[in-house]
Amino acid sequence: MSIIEEIEEFIKSMPLGYEFSRKWFKTELSKQYNRSAESYIPSDYCYNRKNKGINYNKQPHYFLHLGRGKYKYVGKDYIFTGEVEEKPRIKKGL
Repeated sequence: MSIIEEIEEFIKSMPLGYEFSRKWFKTELSKQYNRSAESYIPSDYCYNRKNKGINYNKQPHYFLHLGRGKYKYVGKDYIFTGEVEEKPRIKKGL
């Protein structure tokens, strides 16, 4: 099962409007699918956030980024009309 398939299966149990932390999301998916927590990056699936290295137009979107590791589940068919923040990739070890 791919990471996207795991996320889609996982969010089936989330109510619309559910707010969560990045840490919770990564930990719960890792426990459920026995994959590294670092494999799950909720900001990659946000309507209002664009991460470097991700094809925003081809990536499915499920969440709104609320700020500093907080997200809100709004669903795959959410109509988003706001601005998309572009988040640069941070180089580790600098």
